[in-house]
Amino acid sequence: MERTYYQRGERKTLEEIEDVVPVKLSGGDARALSDPGLDAADLGLPEDTYDAFRQASWVFVSPDAERAQGADGRTSAGPPQDAGKLVRRQGGQFGIVTHRLVVQLQEDIEEAEAEQVLSELALDLVSRLRFAPNLFEVDATTYPDALEASVALHEDPRVKIAEPSFQEHIPGRAAPMDPRYGEQWQWKNTGQTGGTSGADVSAEIAWDRTRGAGVRVAVIDNGFLVDHEDLQGAVSETSGFFIDADPGPRVRPQFVQGTAGMPTGDHGTFCAGMVGARQGNDLGGSGAAPECELMLLACLPDAIGDQVTLARAVAYAADPSFEVDGAGPGSGADILVCSLGPNGADWELATALDLALSFAPEQARDGAGMAVFWAASNGRNVDVLKDEVVSHPDVIAVVRSTHDDLEHDAARGSEVELIAPGVNVLSTDGHGGYHPSTGTSFAAPCAAGCAALALSANLDLTREQLRTIMRESADKIGGVQYDADGHNDDYGYGRVNAAAAVQAAEQLLSSPVRRAS
Repeated sequence: MERTYYQRGERKTLEEIEDVVPVKLSGGDARALSDPGLDAADLGLPEDTYDAFRQASWVFVSPDAERAQGADGRTSAGPPQDAGKLVRRQGGQFGIVTHRLVVQLQEDIEEAEAEQVLSELALDLVSRLRFAPNLFEVDATTYPDALEASVALHEDPRVKIAEPSFQEHIPGRAAPMDPRYGEQWQWKNTGQTGGTSGADVSAEIAWDRTRGAGVRVAVIDNGFLVDHEDLQGAVSETSGFFIDADPGPRVRPQFVQGTAGMPTGDHGTFCAGMVGARQGNDLGGSGAAPECELMLLACLPDAIGDQVTLARAVAYAADPSFEVDGAGPGSGADILVCSLGPNGADWELATALDLALSFAPEQARDGAGMAVFWAASNGRNVDVLKDEVVSHPDVIAVVRSTHDDLEHDAARGSEVELIAPGVNVLSTDGHGGYHPSTGTSFAAPCAAGCAALALSANLDLTREQLRTIMRESADKIGGVQYDADGHNDDYGYGRVNAAAAVQAAEQLLSSPVRRAS
């Protein structure tokens, strides 16, 4: 049910979760109850948020369960102290609304008169907040809840602010503890590699909101070490590879779904790790979207082949039924990234790959589309337009930045779209370990992984909306001139900012209800 309230003077809406009553017990850890009430899955709450509320003595019960009067088998928890309403705000955050508000009266009301005004407004004074004039914590017990009180009090000329005081999960912003994470300046740059603090994609702030769950990213490359320790649990069953069953020149490469027998490769493993290496497993480092799913697609294992095979890989990523009979179109990828291509300026686009890029991604995700990221040439200052693949209108061309937020000798021109960290970045390698490397090849999966975070925050985004978000949320770095459209030939629309992209994605949610991931 949609509800209205005011925050910082702005009218906002949220969703009240119906058929649940949060109840605050007077003492003890609610996790000790033998009858725990509704669980996280029932409520759609993240497990860590649910557990934090329980530890703070909140239980969640159905209105007709009458558990609010107590729960048999309770240990240290006392009788009910308060009841509230579970709500989900526009950014997806859950909270509990009680009768508690923060109210600020107009500054021309004398301090001696303020408590009388609160009484006339039927508000019970809890405390005076002395860091601002006429600011109070109050309980609006004559109203159904603080949301309704906020709306009613907003109309009173004596009230400057009437804002519900949400009970919410506010955890510490902990950095990942994976042993090599501190070397990954691309996610959090503190100057640890001699660069500029803050010259990163703001991943840690984005991870407070999402880590990419519910998004499948296809990575096309020559090969992958699929059993790398830091990719365990990330690789989708829809992964696969193209193989020449017969080396004859007239034999069409066959597609094999699955990872058994997949060609290995250092380059592809590095790219896969940049997107989705796992986090919090005490191994290596992290990818940009450590909870996304990886569809690894190996083709041209000896780096020799035709664009038809690349086209088939693109089409399969969008809709696996192009290669596997009976595969559901819903099993395709949400985002695709490829870092294959010559390092020189020129790469002619074959019709097959042109058609695959034009039509297959458009149809993916039931018509919402699949965003395609591609590494631009590493050639120093070569004209990006001479590379007809990365300058394709349906491709997001990515170049590389340094730990000082400067471009680094890659392709340039009007079709460069984004710049992302790609110089001495650390990721997984094809030998089961980790090492730093440099290339636009690694900037592209960095950008794609950040896009996965944004899409995870709003799974209803179309590919064009996601593309626009990635452009408009990028940081204008380099100390250079950007044109009226916000573009620079070396920096594109700017350096990827994952946190800003996630925030922009959440702001485009069509309703406060967030699609389940």
